[in-house]
Amino acid sequence: MDTFEKIERTRHYGEMLLLWLWYRSDINDTVFYLSDGSAVILAVDNQITLESKMTEMERTVLSGGAPSDSREAYEALRQGKVVSQMKIRLQRDEKEWVFVLNGATLDISSLKIPALMTKVDDEKLFERMGLIEEVDGLIRGLYEQFLEIRLDAKKWKAEEQNLIAWIDRKASGEDE
Repeated sequence: MDTFEKIERTRHYGEMLLLWLWYRSDINDTVFYLSDGSAVILAVDNQITLESKMTEMERTVLSGGAPSDSREAYEALRQGKVVSQMKIRLQRDEKEWVFVLNGATLDISSLKIPALMTKVDDEKLFERMGLIEEVDGLIRGLYEQFLEIRLDAKKWKAEEQNLIAWIDRKASGEDE
């Protein structure tokens, strides 16, 4: 199997990651603990894009307010749509990043980095690069955590059942 085939076979993991982050942020009060023991706060911000894999023309974009709490979002999941993009608010210590994460590629767009502390122009570039590297590392840490569960058949089966039950509860309004 060549590299391209491997990428295509696992592309859906990014979309599953977005759903898993949404689910875990909801049930864990937005707190995630990374493998180094540090805590990050992750919240779904004001934009979620859900797409049908059956027809590419069927796309639901929910924005404004709290789309992750809308019945429409959960009903779309229940109907088999996948999370293709999600705006995320990620916080570690006093730093906060806001960005859109693409599920198919795990590309970050519309990145808003924390306020710079440096006043010297030459050092601002290095501080910006450090903040971008830091958020990249946080996303990698979350993805690693997801893959630990996803690649273990026993853990994933339990997680998947909980995820499906969560979607059903939210879609039916039982969790309000």
